Amino acid sequence: MSGMETTSQIESELLAEVNQELERRGTSMIVRKDADDDTLGALVVTAILAVLAILAGTGIAMGLLYTPTVEDANASTAWFGLTLVGAITRNAHYHAANLLVLLSASYLGYLCWRGLFRRPGQWRWWRAMLLLGLVLAFGLTGQLLPFDQLALHGTDIRLGYLAQAPVVGPALRDLVQGGESIGTATLARFFGMHAILLPALAIILARALWRDADSNAGAGAYVGVAGAVVVLVFAVAFFWHAPLGLQGNLSEVYAEARPEWYALPLYALLKLAPPGPAHLLVLFALPLLGVVVLFALPFVETVGDRPARLRKPLQIGVIAAGAVFLIFALLPVFQDMSDNAGWFTRYTPEDIMTAMGPRNDGLRNSAEPAPTDTHVLARDLELLHQRLLGVYPEVIDDAGRAKWDELAGKGAEAARLLRFAGSGDEQMKLRDELRQVCVDCHEYFEEDIRVDPVPRLAIAGDDSGDERPFFFDQQVLNPVTPTELDPKLSTKKLMDQLKWRLGEILAHAGITERNTTRSPEQNLVDLRYATTRAGAKWDSNKGSWFDEKKWDDWIADLRRATDELALARTPTEVAARAREVGKTCEACHDGGDDLDEPIEWRFESLLQPD
Repeated sequence: MSGMETTSQIESELLAEVNQELERRGTSMIVRKDADDDTLGALVVTAILAVLAILAGTGIAMGLLYTPTVEDANASTAWFGLTLVGAITRNAHYHAANLLVLLSASYLGYLCWRGLFRRPGQWRWWRAMLLLGLVLAFGLTGQLLPFDQLALHGTDIRLGYLAQAPVVGPALRDLVQGGESIGTATLARFFGMHAILLPALAIILARALWRDADSNAGAGAYVGVAGAVVVLVFAVAFFWHAPLGLQGNLSEVYAEARPEWYALPLYALLKLAPPGPAHLLVLFALPLLGVVVLFALPFVETVGDRPARLRKPLQIGVIAAGAVFLIFALLPVFQDMSDNAGWFTRYTPEDIMTAMGPRNDGLRNSAEPAPTDTHVLARDLELLHQRLLGVYPEVIDDAGRAKWDELAGKGAEAARLLRFAGSGDEQMKLRDELRQVCVDCHEYFEEDIRVDPVPRLAIAGDDSGDERPFFFDQQVLNPVTPTELDPKLSTKKLMDQLKWRLGEILAHAGITERNTTRSPEQNLVDLRYATTRAGAKWDSNKGSWFDEKKWDDWIADLRRATDELALARTPTEVAARAREVGKTCEACHDGGDDLDEPIEWRFESLLQPD
């Protein structure tokens, strides 16, 4: 060796000689880990960390205003996007999440291509695998949170697939779901995993990824890559909105449900595979086999006689995997394009009108008090009216098209204002306007259809002339004794008694049709008695409500609402105050600490006939 040789050259020559000798003996090659040789990988990690930072910031901003309940998850998501800053923040979160999936998968493929899973770089390889797993878990838990039709139906399908897992499938589905169906318990669990558990794991992993980003690239390269990622994400966020559809409702058919782009190959394979063992193979066996193979690569390279021989087969495998992914991802897209389905669904006026029907009914008769979910129904109607713009009946002239768009625009504006209306009078006025738009549309196009539902909670006519000072006869109330109940009745049975008595009181007021042999006063006394008995059931409910004070507060609210019901003067007041009793029950059911068996009951169920 000449004296002009550098230390690095000497090290390289010595390393080559040792490798040659080890190879002759059939032993694994020594690979020197040199960060200088992988500047590209370091910059990819930098881009990943920049995206994680964007997701953390935008996620915290949205989480401060998000409400993880069935009633308000969709509404709070929509409300966050009302301002320009809020909309860009949510859009950035959505687009950054998709970019992170792409970068994480590409990083894993890059390491495989370069053979950087070999020892002593196996931990970097396993970290890349864990990163991709975490990113997919973020996607699966975050998809439900907007709680629109796509989110709800898509999650329901995925949980159905989970239930197909051998032996433990149904138990896993129930554990994740938190009950027999997707509800507030499911949202709470998904939000907890998405906003607390997975970010904690991501922070731990990010510290290790930071070391993987070490190279001789100058600080300007790191700053440039991170800055380019931020600019790209927010530029896309400014021009392309994150989707948010109608309020999720599993009782409505939603054939447009499709998985995220990165799950399309799995979706295509499931469509091709017959139900049964083939589905289990696609859903569980193939992914598990892929994970095992990727995890074992560092061990395979260690025990192989000539590790370098695996490099080209693996590179071919990376190319093949990318091609297979692309082919199977495009198959369902082309199929939907051909069938006008999925993302390419073309709504007809009849489809949109059919969707409007139950939402108009949900707003109730314009003379009634507005329901508590008016803001949700109004947003759905706003979106549906917007869909009507430019979507015309088959036979219509130019003047009809202009009128159609005019009325659709008026309906969308009335629904938008109703969504943010404050007082009851303002809500009633805007509901009248929304109904009038529908009436004008049907009259213009000579269609006879009812657009104002029959009153359910308001009594037709003026009931203010009732001679009695109170609906319940106070002189009859005092001597009435409660119906005896079995002392061993469970809390559920007592709650059933409470609901039945409340339902019969509604029937006495003429709100519903229900058979009852008791007087209004007897039902009211029994209602109070069931409330008192339920209040003494704290000891048997410790597993579901851990905080005794919270339990006592609920019972106190229920007693207060029952006492106010006793002072109702007219049937309309009975309806309004009975609703308050029902809402207090709902608050108790929704506030349980143990969500394994949530109680799903709504006051609206009492309005249905027997």
